[in-house]
Parts: sequence; C-alpha cells; structure tokens
Amino acid sequence: MKLSSATGPVTDELERSEHARLRRALAARGTINMAEGALAVLGRLPIGEAGLVLTDVARRLHVDAHLVAEHVLNLVQGIAVPDAVYGELHRVLKEYRPDGRDVADRLPE
Repeated sequence: MKLSSATGPVTDELERSEHARLRRALAARGTINMAEGALAVLGRLPIGEAGLVLTDVARRLHVDAHLVAEHVLNLVQGIAVPDAVYGELHRVLKEYRPDGRDVADRLPE
C-alpha cells in the first residue's frame, strides 16, 4: 500500500502534464485549421492545397506549421507579419497557381 500512495503525486503530475500537452496540441490544430480555411478562401484553393501551402511555408522557413498558421491569421486580420513569412507565403501561393492566377496578390498587405 505504501508504494501506491507514494506514486500518487507522481501520477497526478504526469496526468496534468499530459493534459497540458494535449491542450496545446488541440489549440495548435485549431489554429492550423482556421488558417487553412482562410488560405482556401483568399487563394481560391481546395482546403487540402491550403494545408500544403502552410506546410511548405513552414518547411522553407524551418518553423512549425502552427506558427505559420498564427501569422496567416494575423495577416487576414490586418496585423503585420514578418517580411520573411509574407514573402514566402507569396512565393508558395504562386507555385500552387501555375495557371497564371496570382492568388498571392489577394493577400492583405
């Protein structure tokens, strides 16, 4: 019995840590989903391609996709984003529109 009572605080701490990790993961996924929707509307892209745009920008900038997603959401709200993110987003969007439609120009400045 002593062993189980001694592990109680450790188990509680592990559960709190796991819950916090899951909350962060869900929040990041929600941010990504909203940014994909914004890119799909602005860029007239299928939602799957909007997700690929986020992934490509994140890979090229060597950052997590949820950080790029936060910048996209800021951008559509008129909040300034780093020039590197804005420029890379333009480049990647142009690659997804080989038919000549310049969807990148639809992004707010």
